[in-house]
Amino acid sequence: MENDAGAPRHLEPEPEEPLHHSSPTTAEARVALADLDADGARLADRVVTPWWYHPILALIVAVIVGSQALSGPGTVMILPLAIIALPFLVIAYSRHSGVTVTHPAGPRSKRLLIILVVLMIMAMASGLVVKLTGLSPGWVLIPAALAATATLVLGRRYDAVLRAELARPSDAR
Repeated sequence: MENDAGAPRHLEPEPEEPLHHSSPTTAEARVALADLDADGARLADRVVTPWWYHPILALIVAVIVGSQALSGPGTVMILPLAIIALPFLVIAYSRHSGVTVTHPAGPRSKRLLIILVVLMIMAMASGLVVKLTGLSPGWVLIPAALAATATLVLGRRYDAVLRAELARPSDAR
Protein backbone atom coordinates (compact mmCIF):
# COMPACT_ATOMS: atom_id res chain seq x y z
CA MET A 1 0.00 0.00 0.00
CA GLU A 2 1.38 3.38 -0.95
CA ASN A 3 1.65 6.12 1.64
CA ASP A 4 -0.04 9.22 0.22
CA ALA A 5 1.45 11.53 2.84
CA GLY A 6 5.17 11.02 2.25
CA ALA A 7 5.62 9.20 -1.03
CA PRO A 8 6.32 11.26 -4.15
CA ARG A 9 3.58 11.10 -6.67
CA HIS A 10 4.02 11.35 -10.37
CA LEU A 11 1.20 13.42 -11.63
CA GLU A 12 0.10 13.45 -15.17
CA PRO A 13 0.38 16.92 -16.60
CA GLU A 14 -2.96 18.51 -17.11
CA PRO A 15 -3.77 18.97 -20.73
CA GLU A 16 -3.16 22.53 -21.78
CA GLU A 17 -6.12 24.44 -22.92
CA PRO A 18 -5.74 25.66 -26.45
CA LEU A 19 -5.06 29.35 -26.66
CA HIS A 20 -7.68 31.12 -28.65
CA HIS A 21 -6.26 34.49 -29.55
CA SER A 22 -8.33 36.21 -32.06
CA SER A 23 -6.90 39.03 -34.06
CA PRO A 24 -8.20 42.42 -33.05
CA THR A 25 -10.71 44.04 -35.27
CA THR A 26 -9.71 47.03 -37.34
CA ALA A 27 -11.47 49.31 -34.89
CA GLU A 28 -9.72 47.72 -31.89
CA ALA A 29 -6.36 48.05 -33.62
CA ARG A 30 -7.02 51.72 -34.35
CA VAL A 31 -7.96 52.34 -30.71
CA ALA A 32 -4.80 50.54 -29.51
CA LEU A 33 -2.63 52.59 -31.88
CA ALA A 34 -4.33 55.81 -30.80
CA ASP A 35 -3.69 54.86 -27.17
CA LEU A 36 0.00 54.24 -27.97
CA ASP A 37 0.25 57.61 -29.72
CA ALA A 38 -1.38 59.29 -26.71
CA ASP A 39 1.08 57.51 -24.39
CA GLY A 40 3.97 58.74 -26.54
CA ALA A 41 2.63 62.29 -26.43
CA ARG A 42 2.30 62.12 -22.63
CA LEU A 43 5.84 60.78 -22.34
CA ALA A 44 7.14 63.53 -24.62
CA ASP A 45 5.48 66.11 -22.36
CA ARG A 46 7.32 64.67 -19.35
CA VAL A 47 10.72 64.55 -21.03
CA VAL A 48 11.14 68.30 -21.02
CA THR A 49 14.66 69.14 -19.93
CA PRO A 50 14.82 71.84 -17.26
CA TRP A 51 16.56 75.10 -18.16
CA TRP A 52 19.55 74.32 -15.92
CA TYR A 53 20.38 70.89 -17.37
CA HIS A 54 22.27 71.82 -20.55
CA PRO A 55 24.28 74.72 -19.05
CA ILE A 56 25.47 72.44 -16.24
CA LEU A 57 26.22 69.64 -18.71
CA ALA A 58 28.11 72.09 -20.92
CA LEU A 59 30.17 73.22 -17.93
CA ILE A 60 30.99 69.62 -17.00
CA VAL A 61 32.02 68.88 -20.60
CA ALA A 62 34.21 72.00 -20.70
CA VAL A 63 35.89 70.94 -17.45
CA ILE A 64 36.49 67.41 -18.76
CA VAL A 65 38.01 68.71 -22.00
CA GLY A 66 39.94 71.50 -20.28
CA SER A 67 41.36 69.21 -17.61
CA GLN A 68 43.36 67.44 -20.30
CA ALA A 69 45.75 70.38 -20.47
CA LEU A 70 46.35 70.58 -16.73
CA SER A 71 49.60 69.26 -15.45
CA GLY A 72 50.34 67.33 -12.32
CA PRO A 73 47.60 66.57 -9.84
CA GLY A 74 45.14 68.96 -11.52
CA THR A 75 43.90 66.41 -14.03
CA VAL A 76 43.93 63.62 -11.48
CA MET A 77 41.69 65.66 -9.16
CA ILE A 78 39.41 67.59 -11.52
CA LEU A 79 38.68 64.96 -14.16
CA PRO A 80 37.19 62.39 -11.76
CA LEU A 81 35.09 65.08 -10.06
CA ALA A 82 33.67 66.16 -13.41
CA ILE A 83 32.99 62.56 -14.42
CA ILE A 84 31.31 61.87 -11.08
CA ALA A 85 29.14 64.96 -11.59
CA LEU A 86 27.59 63.44 -14.73
CA PRO A 87 25.53 60.72 -12.98
CA PHE A 88 24.41 63.23 -10.35
CA LEU A 89 23.14 65.48 -13.13
CA VAL A 90 21.28 62.56 -14.74
CA ILE A 91 19.76 61.59 -11.38
CA ALA A 92 18.64 65.18 -10.77
CA TYR A 93 17.02 65.25 -14.22
CA SER A 94 15.32 61.88 -13.63
CA ARG A 95 13.89 63.07 -10.33
CA HIS A 96 12.73 66.28 -11.92
CA SER A 97 10.98 64.66 -14.89
CA GLY A 98 10.06 61.31 -13.35
CA VAL A 99 11.48 59.50 -16.39
CA THR A 100 14.85 58.25 -17.51
CA VAL A 101 15.62 58.26 -21.20
CA THR A 102 18.49 55.93 -21.96
CA HIS A 103 18.62 55.91 -25.73
CA PRO A 104 17.44 57.80 -28.79
CA ALA A 105 13.82 57.33 -29.85
CA GLY A 106 14.40 57.40 -33.59
CA PRO A 107 16.86 58.01 -36.40
CA ARG A 108 17.11 61.80 -36.05
CA SER A 109 17.85 61.72 -32.31
CA LYS A 110 20.31 58.86 -32.89
CA ARG A 111 22.11 60.91 -35.55
CA LEU A 112 22.33 63.94 -33.24
CA LEU A 113 23.64 61.80 -30.40
CA ILE A 114 26.34 60.33 -32.65
CA ILE A 115 27.34 63.83 -33.78
CA LEU A 116 27.59 64.95 -30.15
CA VAL A 117 29.71 61.96 -29.18
CA VAL A 118 32.06 62.47 -32.14
CA LEU A 119 32.43 66.16 -31.27
CA MET A 120 33.24 65.29 -27.64
CA ILE A 121 35.86 62.77 -28.75
CA MET A 122 37.41 65.36 -31.06
CA ALA A 123 37.43 67.95 -28.28
CA MET A 124 39.09 65.49 -25.88
CA ALA A 125 41.68 64.62 -28.51
CA SER A 126 42.34 68.33 -29.12
CA GLY A 127 42.90 68.86 -25.41
CA LEU A 128 45.38 65.99 -25.36
CA VAL A 129 47.19 67.36 -28.42
CA VAL A 130 47.63 70.68 -26.63
CA LYS A 131 49.10 68.88 -23.63
CA LEU A 132 51.33 66.48 -25.58
CA THR A 133 52.73 69.08 -27.99
CA GLY A 134 53.72 71.45 -25.23
CA LEU A 135 51.51 74.28 -26.43
CA SER A 136 50.37 76.80 -23.88
CA PRO A 137 47.56 75.31 -21.76
CA GLY A 138 45.43 78.31 -22.71
CA TRP A 139 44.91 76.76 -26.14
CA VAL A 140 42.74 74.08 -24.56
CA LEU A 141 40.13 76.74 -23.94
CA ILE A 142 39.24 76.64 -27.65
CA PRO A 143 38.19 72.95 -27.80
CA ALA A 144 36.66 73.23 -24.31
CA ALA A 145 34.55 76.22 -25.38
CA LEU A 146 33.55 74.52 -28.65
CA ALA A 147 32.57 71.34 -26.81
CA ALA A 148 30.55 73.31 -24.27
CA THR A 149 28.80 75.28 -27.02
CA ALA A 150 28.04 72.09 -28.98
CA THR A 151 26.68 70.49 -25.82
CA LEU A 152 24.45 73.47 -25.14
CA VAL A 153 23.14 73.95 -28.69
CA LEU A 154 23.01 70.36 -29.96
CA GLY A 155 21.86 69.03 -26.59
CA ARG A 156 18.79 71.25 -26.69
CA ARG A 157 18.22 70.29 -30.33
CA TYR A 158 18.55 66.60 -29.38
CA ASP A 159 15.91 67.04 -26.68
CA ALA A 160 13.48 68.69 -29.11
CA VAL A 161 13.98 65.94 -31.69
CA LEU A 162 13.70 63.23 -29.03
CA ARG A 163 10.40 64.67 -27.78
CA ALA A 164 9.08 64.88 -31.34
CA GLU A 165 10.05 61.26 -32.00
CA LEU A 166 8.45 60.13 -28.73
CA ALA A 167 5.26 62.06 -29.49
CA ARG A 168 5.01 60.63 -33.02
CA PRO A 169 6.76 57.24 -33.01
CA SER A 170 5.37 56.34 -36.45
CA ASP A 171 7.14 59.37 -37.97
CA ALA A 172 10.44 58.48 -36.25
CA ARG A 173 10.96 55.12 -37.90
